[in-house]
Amino acid sequence: MNVMGLYSGIDMSMVDKLMEAEAAKGVRFTQQKENYTKSQNAWRDMNTRLDTLHKRLEDLQKPDVFNSKSVRLTGSDKFTVTANSSASIGNYRVQVSRLATQTRLVGNEVSLGPEGTIRTPLGLDEGTLILNVGQDKSFEIELDETDSLRSISDKINRTTEKSGIRSNIVDNRLILTHEKHGDRELSVTGEHAEFLGLAGMEAEKGKDAVFSIDGLEVTRSSNTINDVIEGLTFSLTSVHGDNESTTLSVTENLNRAADAVQKLVEQYNSTQSFIRTQLSVGDPSAENNQAGTLTGDGTLMRLQSSLRSMMTSQEAHGTSIRGLQDLGVTIDRNGTASFDRSKLDKQIRENPNEVSKFFSSTNTLTETTEDEEGNPVTNTRTERTGFTSSMRSFVNQYISSTDGIIKSRRDTYDRMIRDVNDRITRFEERLEMRKDRYIKQFTALDTAMMRAESQMDFMFSQLNMNQGK
Repeated sequence: MNVMGLYSGIDMSMVDKLMEAEAAKGVRFTQQKENYTKSQNAWRDMNTRLDTLHKRLEDLQKPDVFNSKSVRLTGSDKFTVTANSSASIGNYRVQVSRLATQTRLVGNEVSLGPEGTIRTPLGLDEGTLILNVGQDKSFEIELDETDSLRSISDKINRTTEKSGIRSNIVDNRLILTHEKHGDRELSVTGEHAEFLGLAGMEAEKGKDAVFSIDGLEVTRSSNTINDVIEGLTFSLTSVHGDNESTTLSVTENLNRAADAVQKLVEQYNSTQSFIRTQLSVGDPSAENNQAGTLTGDGTLMRLQSSLRSMMTSQEAHGTSIRGLQDLGVTIDRNGTASFDRSKLDKQIRENPNEVSKFFSSTNTLTETTEDEEGNPVTNTRTERTGFTSSMRSFVNQYISSTDGIIKSRRDTYDRMIRDVNDRITRFEERLEMRKDRYIKQFTALDTAMMRAESQMDFMFSQLNMNQGK
């Protein structure tokens, strides 16, 4: 029987109030954990932003960013063309006279047996089919009485990687096609060649593509041509009519470089804006001041300063360019970057190689050592230099997944959070023990009061009995 509160008036509600007062002492642990978690999450967000900045810098290291070319077709579009950085600026008049076609061999219509196989009333069953490709290549295909036209076609196609022959079925006819365009030798022999209507059939020879560039006729065995004009790849799709032609113009693609720099500037601004928010002291005079999560964090303040210094540095990196400001990137007093694309466009037009070298270049370093026998051994290694290499190296100090500064900070917060969790667990255990102690103490008090009342009642009853005698 639970007598707590029956005599003393101290019931569980009183115990709960006492425990609430005790539990309030542990609020500091919860607040510590919340602060540590917020700080850890802030550094996680910081890592994400720096990682994106790292990728934007990597984009500027690609060799064709500052030598990218654009192509434009004027007139009849009978082909498509792509250009890489080695293409020369210029205009070309192109005429397509003939597309390349594939060599093809068409068999006769085949009448199969009642079960759709090659077994016939003549007893045709096992045998071979020989694909003769060119002058010295042949491929044997084993057939049996259970083969259908489909299975024969499939067997041929299983040799395609080696033979270069692809098989299809149209109107119960086998059609063999050479994968490559142009004039190719193709014939079929073997026991079943006649039954399939392929024996003695003359292949429809493929033709080479014929087109001209500025009046110079060119012949190729494919409709995809990349060896006529350096840096240009043509894909012929149709033929020009009489007196038709297409003008191909190759120009500098200034947008690719400008877009890459613009993305770098935007990510830099996003990163610095996040840092300012995290370091903000807010309005200390306000009643509910909202300061940043990492206010006063020395590591973050050094990062903020270093990023700005690198963006405003006038280091030329072995070029005539004096920092990003010569390429249109400026930083205002608040640390926000802006980008004037026209300055970068001008620099690329005048000297694209200098711009490319400023952002990224490679040096080959040679080192001579000795082997165990004392013989000289020459080792070479490639080293990247330039603005992007310097800044990526700096950013990597923070975001490295093995020994980065941010990883170290987050690991520290992990340990601190685990420590606080342990303290919270021990505190809650102590609270539970104290609650049990309160219950035992107050129950004992009520029990004692109950016994005292019982004894008093007994004494009064004895006294009354004595007085009655």
